[in-house]
Amino acid sequence: MDFTGPERTGHSKSIFLLKASKSKGFLDHTLTLGRVSNLPTVWSNCLAASAINLCAHDWVRAIPDWGDLNVLDPLLLLPLLLGASLLYMGGCTLNDAFDQKFDAQYNPERPIPSGAISPTRVWTLGSAELGLGAWMLIDLAQCEPLWIGALVLGIILYDALHKKWSGGVMLMGGCRLLLWAGAATFGVSETIYPLTWIWGATLAFYVVGISLFARGEAKAKEEAPKLSIVFLFGPALVALAALIHWNNLDPIRVFLVNLVGLLIAWIAFDAILQMRGGKKGAIGSGVSRLLAGICVTDALVVSFCMPMLIAPLLCLNPLALWIQKRFAAT
Repeated sequence: MDFTGPERTGHSKSIFLLKASKSKGFLDHTLTLGRVSNLPTVWSNCLAASAINLCAHDWVRAIPDWGDLNVLDPLLLLPLLLGASLLYMGGCTLNDAFDQKFDAQYNPERPIPSGAISPTRVWTLGSAELGLGAWMLIDLAQCEPLWIGALVLGIILYDALHKKWSGGVMLMGGCRLLLWAGAATFGVSETIYPLTWIWGATLAFYVVGISLFARGEAKAKEEAPKLSIVFLFGPALVALAALIHWNNLDPIRVFLVNLVGLLIAWIAFDAILQMRGGKKGAIGSGVSRLLAGICVTDALVVSFCMPMLIAPLLCLNPLALWIQKRFAAT
């Protein structure tokens, strides 16, 4: 799933990548197609959405409860994380199937155009992952079928349209929002509280901001839309607004929100400077860092409701960056 548009490389590099692609095994190609380096962000989305919805109230003015980890049932949490992972991998795999003609011209090192795996196998693999993931989320994790069905539809629409329609980035953000909504209803919960929707929308616009900024910077003589920068700083701005709104929040949570909020703001600021530096590969590297920053955004969410989750979610950020060294995030 390319957030930055095609980047032409030198002929010798393309030949090298093509040979390397052919030498990989089926498992490597499955993980490459599934963009597994982004899975930590999927896990953090699921954990944060579940936590905030369990601690939120019917109205936004009410401060979220201080939740305990015991409310996250591991028997439901495991299929939630596994099912969401399969759904994400299935969507990314089908993305390559839809993009095979485009990749043949611009990304010949990808598994399909390199001849490492047949298009039929990719279609089959992606469909199986998508179907199995949806079944696990609905039947085992007991997520609301409406949101999971909408997510599957959104994934397919994004895969089919994102190279043909400039508004495809909104579908990408919408898919993250629908994943958030589905995870929020895991277990027996059917209600999604307003606070959960607010943070889900903030996450969705952050993802849209990554794509818009990277695409703008990738085009010669064109700056990224100013709105994309607002989206990237959205999580920190929403957290600041929440602190002002809940001016009687306890000191511990105030400190943690400020700490994690500054961290996500720094990640966005540093990535923007990196992508605007003009160095070769800077855009791809900046996008990867912003994608891994989704884990920190989720840590910011749980700072308000379940502080015990902050450390595990923050640890997912370096995990995503580490996996990116082996498997590309885009």
